Amino acid sequence: MKVSFVDSNELNDDLIKKIFFNTEKEQYDYADYLIIYGCHIKTMLDERLNHALVIIKNKKVGKIVLTGGIGVNGNFNESEYMLNYLVNNGIDKSMIMVENKSTTTEENNINIMNMLNLKKITEPVNIVLVTQQLHLLRIIMHWNKILDNSNIKFYYDYVEDSNFSYENVIESVELKEMLRKQVDKMKKFIDEGIYDDIDIDNNKKQI
Repeated sequence: MKVSFVDSNELNDDLIKKIFFNTEKEQYDYADYLIIYGCHIKTMLDERLNHALVIIKNKKVGKIVLTGGIGVNGNFNESEYMLNYLVNNGIDKSMIMVENKSTTTEENNINIMNMLNLKKITEPVNIVLVTQQLHLLRIIMHWNKILDNSNIKFYYDYVEDSNFSYENVIESVELKEMLRKQVDKMKKFIDEGIYDDIDIDNNKKQI
């Protein structure tokens, strides 16, 4: 089933799992760029940052890319918060690149693409995306729309032990409602040509 055929009013636990918690991780040895997505919810953002610290400790990482300004519902600059968090946890500031203007996931991707000049990359590059699993489908659908470069390999390294895991989401009326709104947003963006549609039954969703 394609995302565009999902009725958000019939979003049951099975559909939630297929749409938001059905993306497999792939193994990787190194990241030329480790991209950490900002979030106006600090609980979610701290999870991403702590997970990134584990990656940096255990994998070879070239550059860390922080993306996020002051979100539509936010009251702090996400990239500046992330920068301070990482530096305070011993990360060398020279490793870090900052994109601090974006206010949405879509602006995150576009600004990163332009900052790193990804359309013109001519040699193999590994990019690792750090977020929660429930955020990944939006990221994948948008990257599929805006970037076509076979030299770039994307990997997903999402937070495993998350307050926003599948098990926690299906027990929360508030989180379920958040995901219902996300489905409506994704369908709207598909209709507007901002996203490419995608098969939710495929757990190897790739950019």
